[in-house]
This record gives sequence, C-alpha cells and structure tokens, in this order.
Amino acid sequence: MEYKDYYNILGVARDASQSEIKKKYRKLAAKYHPDKNPDDPSAEEKFKELGEAYEVLKDPEKRKLYDKVGKDWKRYQQAGASADDFNWNQYAGQAGRQGNINFEEMFGGRQRGGSSQGSPFSSFFETIFGGGADPFGGTQYQQRQYQSRAQGPGQHQQRDTVANIDVSLKDVLQGATKQFRVNGEKVKVKIPAGLEDGKKLKLRGKGQSVGPGGPRGDLYLKVNIKEGRGFERKGKDIYQTVPLDIYTAVLGGTLTVETLEGKVKLTIPEQTKNGSSFRLKGRGLPPMKNGSARGDYFVKTELALPENISSKEKELFEELRSLQEN
Repeated sequence: MEYKDYYNILGVARDASQSEIKKKYRKLAAKYHPDKNPDDPSAEEKFKELGEAYEVLKDPEKRKLYDKVGKDWKRYQQAGASADDFNWNQYAGQAGRQGNINFEEMFGGRQRGGSSQGSPFSSFFETIFGGGADPFGGTQYQQRQYQSRAQGPGQHQQRDTVANIDVSLKDVLQGATKQFRVNGEKVKVKIPAGLEDGKKLKLRGKGQSVGPGGPRGDLYLKVNIKEGRGFERKGKDIYQTVPLDIYTAVLGGTLTVETLEGKVKLTIPEQTKNGSSFRLKGRGLPPMKNGSARGDYFVKTELALPENISSKEKELFEELRSLQEN
C-alpha cells in the first residue's frame, strides 16, 4: 500500500497553518477542476487527490491522527496492523470514564475486505480513516453518550445510546442506507430523503444493557447534515456555487455543472453578471411527508478570472480596456 504525503500533494510545509492549507487547496482545486479540464483524465485524478489531502489536513483531529500514524505507516503495516487495531479511545484521550462516556469512533463505509472500486479516496486513506467518506462531507464520526434508565421495580436497567452522525447533503436529497459499527456490531440505518438537520433516528434494541443478560436500550442517531463546500440548504431548496470563466460570462455559451444528481448543461446568456443564479425547478429536496413536492435547485455562478495569462492575452485585455474607456 502506497504512503500518501498529503503535505507534499498540497505543496505546503508540515507546520503550515489552516489558512495556508485552505488557500493552497482552493488554488490547486480551481486549476485541476474537471470542468476546466474536460479532455484531461489526469486532472480529475489530481483533483480527487487534492480533495483527499485537504479532507485530512483541514480537520485538526484527522491531521493529528495522520501525523501520528501516517509517517510511521510502513512500520505500522509491517507489524500486521490494520485501521481497526488502532486504539481510538486512547487516541481521543477519553477512555475509562464511568457513567457518562464520550468518545469518537470511526464508522460507516466500505465493508472490511470489500471492494474500493469507485471510492473517491485511496486505499491508504480508507485504511487509516475507515472509508465510507464523501469527498464533500468527509469521513464520518460518532460521539456516544450512554443514558441509563430502569424498566421497572426489580428489573434490569438498560442504556440508551445517543450518537451524532454525519450525513451528506446528497444522501438527504436521494435517500440512502448507511452501515456502520456500534460495539463491534454492524448496524444499518435508512436515511430518508428530505431529512432535516438535528433530527433523531431511533433504532430499537441497539443500545446497551447495564448488566449481563439485561435488556438492551435503544440507539438514537442525531443527524448532522454536512452540506459540503459550495453547497447550501435553505428549507427544501439547494444552492450550489460553481465557477464561471470570464469568456463565457461575457460572450455566452454553455456550462456543464456536476450537481448532486448528475451533470446538467446550462445555457449562459451574454454578459452574465457575477453571482447570477439559474433555477432548476423541482430538483431540490422533497419534504419527508410528501416525496413528490420537491423544492428547487439553484446554480449560482462565481466569476473565475484567468490565471497565468500570456503576454498576447494581456495585450488583448489592454485593448479591451481602452475600447471601454473610449
């Protein structure tokens, strides 16, 4: 398995600040975006690689784990270890508490031994960070809190488990079934289309029992919807911001947008202003109680200035400026 140097991929120092990492990622992502390089398959791979590196380095906890395990990956692998062998409780520094326990545990994603075909991340990323990540939403974590409650006089107590889970906006748009582990047990949960942020999903009998042989409590999953960079949810409507080159903005043309439900071609009129929005009627989120009444999907354009222009291009821009002044 190949070691991934995420710092080298983004071209930043290992002690780079979060703002430096963000700035460098945005610059490179704009350069290698598939929409700007439709005939270059290598650009798409580079774009995915940049997204993987940024997914880790933008998050202080993931970055800390990567710095701890990533640099010693060969020794870690030669010892026969896997991601499941890493002591997550010890890493988080939260193990051993009694009564009310909080800790982070990787969950979700590709089953152990399963295929990684189609995954947006490398096998190195998936092994270290658990897989099942969305390039916009990121690897999912959960925080668990155990709440004991008695069933009745003389009966065992049972523990309800309250967990925070991350769900991508795409999953909320289309609906999905997610699988993750709780106490070593695989759990499947259906994410209904139109699910609202902060809602709780209940899995009966998937919690904890206080004593041996006691009844198990319930598992409550509190949903945190990860909108992803460039996306925003407003009720049933979805807003996506996409780059628009200056030439198409001025002269008009077509713009291919990778929406959450696939590619869409937009007709861009001449002299389109920065921040202009295009409405895709009925392609937003459905309400949970009525799957047919969907909201709308808005594509907002953000003017992208050309980079590294040639001397000839600069001359032409100077000529255009002089024409505007006259």
